[in-house]
Amino acid sequence: MSTQQMVQTGLSVEERNKETIRAVFHTFVNKGDFSIVDRIYSPDMVDHQPLPGAPEGLEGVRYTIAGLREGFPDLHVTIEDISAHADHVVVHNTWRGTHLGEFLGMEPTGRVIEFKGVVVWRLLEDGLIAERWGVGVDSNMLSELGMRRLAPSSRGAARATARREVRPASVLVLATEGAAARWKAVEAELTGPRLRAYEASRRRAGVVHESLTVQEFDGREVVVLRVEARDPALAARRLGESSDEFDAWLRTAALDAFGADPWAELAARKDAEPGHVWSSVNSELVRD
Repeated sequence: MSTQQMVQTGLSVEERNKETIRAVFHTFVNKGDFSIVDRIYSPDMVDHQPLPGAPEGLEGVRYTIAGLREGFPDLHVTIEDISAHADHVVVHNTWRGTHLGEFLGMEPTGRVIEFKGVVVWRLLEDGLIAERWGVGVDSNMLSELGMRRLAPSSRGAARATARREVRPASVLVLATEGAAARWKAVEAELTGPRLRAYEASRRRAGVVHESLTVQEFDGREVVVLRVEARDPALAARRLGESSDEFDAWLRTAALDAFGADPWAELAARKDAEPGHVWSSVNSELVRD
């Protein structure tokens, strides 16, 4: 959408970008309308998590979605949560499909898959998509197919029911230089001596699943926080207002590592939807 069209419709840059990303899933992925590619992607589009063997640029975009739809003809992606931050859009979504075609060399199994993931996009000033990063999408899909056991397994009907009752929310926060290195020290605490305190903290706040990663997007370190709870924004506010010693320590540690408090950013979101069972936080650590 051009600047003139934005003025005419009253859309902000962020709203325009969210509409573009919605079209990726609703029109391109779910309906298989490949004609949309040339209209919404930059010719120099970079996909950081394409299917293996994908060429660069727009042909790679077509190759990846064509491969997914060949393997899962009924593939459907539901956007659970979407937020825009300057030129980036963060989407938390649920992927569903039936493995009825060959996929990555695997013969059809007929297995119905369902998994969640976070996708981050960067768009140019003209509204075209420039870059894409998947957070957990490929590993979760492979786990569902039994190709690689990276994602946590379910533990019964009670857990499945609990997961249906919560909603996800995600935020993206620009971090100060060197954030990833500083956060590693905090991770060591969360997975070690402070693990029990961390788990207790999230239970008190009503958080049932949380992940936090530090990634580099467009040369900048960015914090991607995803929270699942009945009300993610309320859970984030509880964490921000808590006087508990651990909660105060983690808020300070996050500020020191990132230069910002991602939970405060989530608490302030007006569009956070009232968003499985307790897992854990930090890069690639998942406990069920």
